[in-house]
Amino acid sequence: MPVASHPDRSPPSPDPSLRAGFGAAIQTAGTALAAPDCPPASAPRNDGRTLAAWARWSIRQAAAATLLCAAAQAQALRPPVSPACISSPFGWRHAVGPHAPAAFHNGVDLPAPAGALVHAAADGTVLRVKRQGLGGVTVHLGHPGGITTLYAHLGNLMPAIAEGKRSVTAGEPLGHVARTGVTYGTHVFFAVLQGTEAVDPEPMLGVPRCR
Repeated sequence: MPVASHPDRSPPSPDPSLRAGFGAAIQTAGTALAAPDCPPASAPRNDGRTLAAWARWSIRQAAAATLLCAAAQAQALRPPVSPACISSPFGWRHAVGPHAPAAFHNGVDLPAPAGALVHAAADGTVLRVKRQGLGGVTVHLGHPGGITTLYAHLGNLMPAIAEGKRSVTAGEPLGHVARTGVTYGTHVFFAVLQGTEAVDPEPMLGVPRCR
């Protein structure tokens, strides 16, 4: 469950009317820019930034989400595991354990039993396989339009991936769920980036929250 912190976090503005105004402006811009079948972009929750920093980040999120949705129209994102539900969504969250303090969660957690297959969310190219750090065994796939998908807390990789296979198709197995890295319960951490900006993958996956 990798997290990313933001250095410009400070107490939020005390004026909610300004925040609401920025949110309305961002939603209007997102509606105007969105591709025909894409949902309007909405302002993400302020997790403690200054109003100006929150507004800048919200605009980047709206633009990235629009680009991601437009790319996904031609190639939908497939949930990496099946069945799938989201146990920990994108965004600011409380501490979940001694090694996972309160911080920004820049992807989603999809619970799955140990050994379950993890599949590519879309056609792509293997950019990197990382075997250490918070995410443990992690696979990075590159997709058209500057989109990257990331799959963390894997165990054994599929032999072809481990041996250097580069091109994968949507639904192709990448490896198996395990408990590598920092994790509390078996799951896949799945993230989507547009360039270097993490984007909420939940709208693109179309899976429910876990109950």
